[in-house]
Amino acid sequence: LMRGFGVIQATPEIHVSMSQIWQEFSEQAKARALVLRGLSAMLLGWVARHIQPESNKGAQAAAHMVQRFKALIEQHFLEHWQVSDYAQALAISPTHLSRLTRAASGQSALRMIEARMMREARRNLAYTHLSISTIAYSLGYADPAYFTRVFKRDAGVSPKTFREKI
Repeated sequence: LMRGFGVIQATPEIHVSMSQIWQEFSEQAKARALVLRGLSAMLLGWVARHIQPESNKGAQAAAHMVQRFKALIEQHFLEHWQVSDYAQALAISPTHLSRLTRAASGQSALRMIEARMMREARRNLAYTHLSISTIAYSLGYADPAYFTRVFKRDAGVSPKTFREKI
């Protein structure tokens, strides 16, 4: 199914419902509209039951793709992969990857990559004596001042203040 439209294999229940709807539609019996509404609701119920497993498969596939993305982030964030690199490794478009991650976590793919980078920055600030500039360069930031701005936006405090509080 795509965007609410699709083709499904009709089950015997769906065939019966459609036949009943056609028969009722063809006749001019009393309370015809009421019966048609009921039969239509029943048909929609049968179709919904039939397509639900397909929807679950799609959701499971999306969740699996996001898990694969997270695993790739763990492997390659220090290599400074861009969203397009991760998307290529997953054989999907960058837009689709961000759509999946936003649906699963509320964050774009880029934000998830940045969040992993900031976790590494916090770890380095907390557990090493490396200078802030060295940490910035090791994480791929060409400018320590830019790293400081990004870190402050993410953590709410500067790297220096973060380190002092620990």
